[in-house]
Amino acid sequence: MKKYELVADKIKVYITKNKLHHGDKLPTITELMKEYQVGKSTILQAITLLTQRGIVYKVQGSGVFVRPTGRDGYMSLTDNAGFAHVLKDPTTEVIEFAEKRPPKPLCDYLHSDEVCYFIKRLRRQEGKPFVLEESYYPKSIIPFMSKEIAEGSIFDYIKDGLKKEIRFSDKYMRVRKLRADEAKYLELEEGDPCLEVYDTFYLANGTPFDSSKLVYNYQNSKFYDQSSDDII
Repeated sequence: MKKYELVADKIKVYITKNKLHHGDKLPTITELMKEYQVGKSTILQAITLLTQRGIVYKVQGSGVFVRPTGRDGYMSLTDNAGFAHVLKDPTTEVIEFAEKRPPKPLCDYLHSDEVCYFIKRLRRQEGKPFVLEESYYPKSIIPFMSKEIAEGSIFDYIKDGLKKEIRFSDKYMRVRKLRADEAKYLELEEGDPCLEVYDTFYLANGTPFDSSKLVYNYQNSKFYDQSSDDII
Protein backbone atom coordinates (compact mmCIF):
# COMPACT_ATOMS: atom_id res chain seq x y z
CA MET A 1 0.00 0.00 0.00
CA LYS A 2 1.34 3.43 -0.97
CA LYS A 3 1.97 6.19 1.56
CA TYR A 4 -0.94 8.35 0.41
CA GLU A 5 -3.29 5.35 0.69
CA LEU A 6 -2.16 4.77 4.27
CA VAL A 7 -2.75 8.45 5.05
CA ALA A 8 -6.19 8.31 3.39
CA ASP A 9 -7.09 5.35 5.63
CA LYS A 10 -5.88 7.26 8.70
CA ILE A 11 -8.00 10.29 7.77
CA LYS A 12 -11.00 7.98 7.32
CA VAL A 13 -10.37 6.55 10.80
CA TYR A 14 -10.10 10.14 12.13
CA ILE A 15 -13.52 10.95 10.63
CA THR A 16 -15.08 7.87 12.24
CA LYS A 17 -13.35 8.25 15.59
CA ASN A 18 -14.39 11.89 15.92
CA LYS A 19 -17.93 11.12 14.71
CA LEU A 20 -17.76 13.76 11.99
CA HIS A 21 -20.91 14.29 9.97
CA HIS A 22 -21.85 15.81 6.65
CA GLY A 23 -20.47 19.34 6.38
CA ASP A 24 -17.90 19.01 9.17
CA LYS A 25 -14.54 20.43 8.13
CA LEU A 26 -11.28 18.49 8.17
CA PRO A 27 -8.07 20.03 9.54
CA THR A 28 -6.11 22.17 7.07
CA ILE A 29 -3.52 20.68 4.71
CA THR A 30 -0.76 22.08 6.91
CA GLU A 31 -2.29 20.54 10.03
CA LEU A 32 -2.68 17.17 8.29
CA MET A 33 0.97 17.31 7.13
CA LYS A 34 2.05 17.87 10.71
CA GLU A 35 -0.29 15.22 12.13
CA TYR A 36 0.81 12.44 9.76
CA GLN A 37 4.41 13.59 9.23
CA VAL A 38 4.21 13.59 5.43
CA GLY A 39 4.68 16.11 2.65
CA LYS A 40 2.04 18.25 0.98
CA SER A 41 1.84 16.09 -2.16
CA THR A 42 1.05 13.00 -0.07
CA ILE A 43 -1.79 14.81 1.73
CA LEU A 44 -3.19 16.12 -1.56
CA GLN A 45 -3.09 12.61 -3.06
CA ALA A 46 -4.83 11.23 0.03
CA ILE A 47 -7.54 13.89 -0.19
CA THR A 48 -8.01 13.16 -3.90
CA LEU A 49 -8.44 9.47 -3.11
CA LEU A 50 -11.01 10.25 -0.42
CA THR A 51 -12.96 12.48 -2.82
CA GLN A 52 -12.96 9.66 -5.39
CA ARG A 53 -14.34 7.30 -2.74
CA GLY A 54 -17.14 9.73 -1.87
CA ILE A 55 -15.88 10.30 1.68
CA VAL A 56 -15.03 14.02 1.48
CA TYR A 57 -15.57 16.98 -0.84
CA LYS A 58 -13.55 20.13 -1.50
CA VAL A 59 -14.79 23.72 -1.51
CA GLN A 60 -12.44 26.14 -3.25
CA GLY A 61 -11.01 28.60 -0.76
CA SER A 62 -12.79 27.01 2.21
CA GLY A 63 -11.26 23.57 2.75
CA VAL A 64 -12.19 19.89 2.77
CA PHE A 65 -15.48 18.69 4.24
CA VAL A 66 -17.02 15.37 5.21
CA ARG A 67 -19.72 13.83 3.03
CA PRO A 68 -22.64 11.75 4.31
CA THR A 69 -21.60 8.21 5.21
CA GLY A 70 -23.45 5.14 4.00
CA ARG A 71 -26.52 4.07 5.94
CA ASP A 72 -26.15 1.22 8.40
CA GLY A 73 -26.52 -2.13 6.68
CA TYR A 74 -25.84 -0.79 3.19
CA MET A 75 -22.76 -1.75 1.17
CA SER A 76 -21.10 0.48 -1.40
CA LEU A 77 -21.40 -0.84 -4.95
CA THR A 78 -18.12 0.83 -5.90
CA ASP A 79 -15.95 -0.25 -2.96
CA ASN A 80 -12.83 -2.16 -4.07
CA ALA A 81 -11.63 -3.16 -0.60
CA GLY A 82 -13.14 -6.65 -0.67
CA PHE A 83 -16.02 -8.12 1.34
CA ALA A 84 -13.91 -8.86 4.41
CA HIS A 85 -13.57 -5.11 5.00
CA VAL A 86 -17.10 -3.96 4.20
CA LEU A 87 -19.39 -6.64 5.63
CA LYS A 88 -20.54 -6.63 9.25
CA ASP A 89 -19.48 -9.76 11.15
CA PRO A 90 -18.62 -11.66 7.91
CA THR A 91 -17.99 -15.39 7.55
CA THR A 92 -16.80 -17.25 4.46
CA GLU A 93 -17.49 -20.82 3.36
CA VAL A 94 -15.31 -22.14 0.54
CA ILE A 95 -17.59 -24.44 -1.45
CA GLU A 96 -15.12 -25.33 -4.21
CA PHE A 97 -11.42 -24.72 -4.84
CA ALA A 98 -9.95 -25.90 -8.16
CA GLU A 99 -7.83 -25.03 -11.17
CA LYS A 100 -9.68 -24.58 -14.46
CA ARG A 101 -10.33 -22.27 -17.38
CA PRO A 102 -12.99 -19.57 -16.99
CA PRO A 103 -16.23 -19.77 -19.00
CA LYS A 104 -17.63 -16.96 -21.08
CA PRO A 105 -18.11 -14.09 -20.35
CA LEU A 106 -15.52 -14.25 -17.55
CA CYS A 107 -12.67 -15.23 -19.91
CA ASP A 108 -13.61 -12.24 -22.09
CA TYR A 109 -13.37 -9.92 -19.09
CA LEU A 110 -9.93 -11.38 -18.24
CA HIS A 111 -8.85 -11.18 -21.90
CA SER A 112 -7.54 -14.70 -21.46
CA ASP A 113 -8.69 -18.32 -21.32
CA GLU A 114 -5.65 -19.55 -19.37
CA VAL A 115 -5.94 -21.87 -16.39
CA CYS A 116 -7.04 -20.00 -13.28
CA TYR A 117 -7.59 -20.65 -9.62
CA PHE A 118 -11.34 -21.07 -9.32
CA ILE A 119 -12.95 -20.30 -5.98
CA LYS A 120 -16.63 -20.65 -5.16
CA ARG A 121 -17.56 -19.06 -1.84
CA LEU A 122 -20.67 -18.31 0.16
CA ARG A 123 -20.45 -15.09 2.15
CA ARG A 124 -22.57 -14.55 5.23
CA GLN A 125 -23.23 -11.31 7.06
CA GLU A 126 -24.27 -11.66 10.71
CA GLY A 127 -25.01 -15.33 10.00
CA LYS A 128 -27.31 -14.67 7.03
CA PRO A 129 -26.36 -15.71 3.46
CA PHE A 130 -25.38 -12.55 1.61
CA VAL A 131 -23.75 -13.45 -1.70
CA LEU A 132 -22.69 -16.50 -3.69
CA GLU A 133 -19.38 -15.76 -5.38
CA GLU A 134 -17.52 -17.55 -8.21
CA SER A 135 -14.07 -16.08 -8.92
CA TYR A 136 -11.23 -16.78 -11.34
CA TYR A 137 -7.61 -15.70 -10.72
CA PRO A 138 -5.13 -16.26 -13.62
CA LYS A 139 -2.15 -18.32 -12.44
CA SER A 140 0.23 -16.20 -14.52
CA ILE A 141 -0.69 -13.19 -12.35
CA ILE A 142 -1.54 -14.85 -9.02
CA PRO A 143 1.08 -17.66 -8.92
CA PHE A 144 -0.12 -19.25 -5.68
CA MET A 145 -3.48 -19.63 -4.01
CA SER A 146 -4.85 -22.04 -1.41
CA LYS A 147 -8.15 -22.88 0.22
CA GLU A 148 -6.84 -21.41 3.49
CA ILE A 149 -6.16 -18.08 1.77
CA ALA A 150 -9.61 -18.19 0.16
CA GLU A 151 -11.22 -18.58 3.58
CA GLY A 152 -9.81 -15.18 4.54
CA SER A 153 -9.32 -12.00 2.54
CA ILE A 154 -7.86 -12.75 -0.89
CA PHE A 155 -7.41 -9.03 -1.54
CA ASP A 156 -5.31 -8.65 1.63
CA TYR A 157 -3.19 -11.58 0.44
CA ILE A 158 -2.72 -9.97 -2.98
CA LYS A 159 -1.87 -6.56 -1.54
CA ASP A 160 0.18 -7.55 1.49
CA GLY A 161 1.50 -10.98 0.53
CA LEU A 162 2.13 -10.54 -3.19
CA LYS A 163 2.74 -6.76 -2.96
CA LYS A 164 0.42 -5.99 -5.86
CA GLU A 165 -1.60 -2.79 -6.03
CA ILE A 166 -5.34 -3.17 -6.68
CA ARG A 167 -6.59 -0.09 -8.50
CA PHE A 168 -10.06 -0.21 -10.12
CA SER A 169 -12.92 -2.45 -11.24
CA ASP A 170 -15.68 -2.88 -13.84
CA LYS A 171 -19.17 -4.05 -12.88
CA TYR A 172 -22.02 -5.33 -15.04
CA MET A 173 -25.32 -5.90 -13.27
CA ARG A 174 -28.72 -7.36 -13.97
CA VAL A 175 -31.73 -8.64 -12.03
CA ARG A 176 -32.85 -12.20 -12.79
CA LYS A 177 -34.39 -15.28 -11.17
CA LEU A 178 -32.43 -17.76 -9.07
CA ARG A 179 -31.58 -21.23 -10.31
CA ALA A 180 -32.26 -24.14 -7.95
CA ASP A 181 -28.57 -24.65 -7.03
CA GLU A 182 -28.10 -20.96 -6.23
CA ALA A 183 -31.30 -20.80 -4.19
CA LYS A 184 -30.10 -23.72 -2.03
CA TYR A 185 -26.94 -21.87 -0.96
CA LEU A 186 -28.70 -18.53 -0.48
CA GLU A 187 -31.53 -20.18 1.49
CA LEU A 188 -34.18 -18.90 -0.92
CA GLU A 189 -36.61 -20.48 -3.39
CA GLU A 190 -35.90 -21.29 -7.01
CA GLY A 191 -37.28 -18.44 -9.10
CA ASP A 192 -36.81 -15.82 -6.39
CA PRO A 193 -35.23 -12.58 -7.64
CA CYS A 194 -31.51 -11.89 -7.30
CA LEU A 195 -28.96 -9.29 -8.32
CA GLU A 196 -26.25 -10.79 -10.52
CA VAL A 197 -22.98 -8.84 -10.83
CA TYR A 198 -20.05 -9.58 -13.12
CA ASP A 199 -17.05 -7.95 -11.45
CA THR A 200 -13.54 -7.56 -12.89
CA PHE A 201 -10.71 -6.10 -10.82
CA TYR A 202 -7.50 -4.62 -12.19
CA LEU A 203 -3.97 -4.03 -10.93
CA ALA A 204 -2.23 -0.65 -11.13
CA ASN A 205 -0.81 -1.50 -14.57
CA GLY A 206 -4.29 -2.18 -15.95
CA THR A 207 -4.01 -5.98 -15.91
CA PRO A 208 -7.24 -7.81 -14.94
CA PHE A 209 -6.48 -10.30 -12.15
CA ASP A 210 -9.92 -11.29 -10.82
CA SER A 211 -13.11 -11.94 -12.74
CA SER A 212 -16.10 -12.92 -10.64
CA LYS A 213 -19.81 -13.65 -10.86
CA LEU A 214 -21.70 -12.65 -7.74
CA VAL A 215 -25.30 -13.57 -6.96
CA TYR A 216 -26.80 -11.54 -4.10
CA ASN A 217 -29.56 -12.62 -1.73
CA TYR A 218 -32.35 -10.11 -2.32
CA GLN A 219 -33.52 -10.30 1.29
CA ASN A 220 -30.15 -9.70 2.95
CA SER A 221 -28.33 -7.28 0.63
CA LYS A 222 -28.68 -3.50 0.43
CA PHE A 223 -26.48 -1.13 -1.57
CA TYR A 224 -25.62 2.53 -1.99
CA ASP A 225 -23.48 4.50 -4.41
CA GLN A 226 -21.83 7.91 -4.06
CA SER A 227 -20.26 9.72 -6.98
CA SER A 228 -16.77 11.21 -6.67
CA ASP A 229 -16.31 14.95 -6.13
CA ASP A 230 -15.82 15.90 -9.78
CA ILE A 231 -16.53 19.19 -11.49
CA ILE A 232 -19.45 18.77 -13.91
